[in-house]
Amino acid sequence: MPEIAVRMTKRNHNAFVHLLGALESQGFDLSELLITKDFKEILRARPKVVLYSFFTEEIWGNLPREVQLLKERGALLVAGGYHAIAMPKHTLNQLGFDIAVVGEGEEVLYNLLTTLKRTGYRITPGLAKIRGLAFRLNGEFTFTGFAKVEDFWRFPPYPESVRLISPIEISRGCPFRCYYCQTPYIKGFRMRHRPIDQIVHYSRRMKDMRYITPNAFAYGSPGAILKLNKLEALLRALQPLRKEGRRLFYGTFPSEVRPEFVLPETLELLIDYADNRRLAIGAQSGDDAMLKAMHRLHRVEHVQRAVEYMVEYGFEPVVDFIVGLPNETAESQRKSIELMKWVMRKGGKVRAHYFMPLPGTPWARCKPSPLSEEMKRFLGRMAARGKIEGSWGIQIELSKRLQKLIEEFYEEPMSYHGKIEESC
Repeated sequence: MPEIAVRMTKRNHNAFVHLLGALESQGFDLSELLITKDFKEILRARPKVVLYSFFTEEIWGNLPREVQLLKERGALLVAGGYHAIAMPKHTLNQLGFDIAVVGEGEEVLYNLLTTLKRTGYRITPGLAKIRGLAFRLNGEFTFTGFAKVEDFWRFPPYPESVRLISPIEISRGCPFRCYYCQTPYIKGFRMRHRPIDQIVHYSRRMKDMRYITPNAFAYGSPGAILKLNKLEALLRALQPLRKEGRRLFYGTFPSEVRPEFVLPETLELLIDYADNRRLAIGAQSGDDAMLKAMHRLHRVEHVQRAVEYMVEYGFEPVVDFIVGLPNETAESQRKSIELMKWVMRKGGKVRAHYFMPLPGTPWARCKPSPLSEEMKRFLGRMAARGKIEGSWGIQIELSKRLQKLIEEFYEEPMSYHGKIEESC
């Protein structure tokens, strides 16, 4: 039986598919792994090591019970993902994991697994030589530094020997540094891009071609500017695959586009080269003061202009908002309501989310603001009519759990760029 198991879930599927591709490309034999979404299969196999990856909001689900059952069987547990990166001490001390991977995992995971195989799956001083790990050595917390992979495109987006597929990560990093978002602090402030020839090559496995990127229209640029020639070169290069019967979805799930990048020239590229007629953008607030406070670096007028352009060119706008932002007043929420109404009148869809303080961000210790009575009535009424999507109701309770977690176990995180400046 395999000595190493990969605990796949719906939410970590994309991450593990890419990591498995990276492992394989470095010479790791994936036949040595049990890769499954069936936890009972892992229990039956009794592996010596189990790999996990999860977000903070997942730590209150099945995770504690699974950890307990695996520890009872003597398994060494390794955690990666956003929670392990932002809160490695909590991951070890409270969740019960033995090792946390801190940073970008492509090289860390290979070095970790090959070292564990060589040392009998035990925590030894040799792990201290691997950058990107946190663990306890002789009872002492040991952190070996934040792992960075500048040229992530050296690794394929999926493995060849295992029939797994996911949307391809074509860009990594984000220069805008929104205070509520983990991505720029964990992936860096400069966008890095997978080369076009690679994207085309690996897209051949997909029937519906979809991509992971913080801002789909920023392909080929450092992130804050539009390089239309680079974007068009990518989309044009994918056209032979469309002619073979594949569909190209760009700027929509599982990615989005920043509103100031939605212009006639970018929309015309989608009309010519892509199959989707929906486009997802983040508005986040209808109040310019709140947009400035959260470091969005765009204004309400950019959102309105983007929506008008999309409607003009035949696209359905899907616009995200965050309600209950730190220091958000009833007047700020009223402005968001007005912008939501305006989007819906234009024929767009609204997705509403409640602010959740995420570890590893400048707003980790910020308190959400209560929803005004006007906002509560509006969201409830629109949801009943099917006009607004989103899980803000569930997120209110989850936000309370996150606040309590951070109050009790806050740890100053190490990010891609070092210390994170709080901004409450």
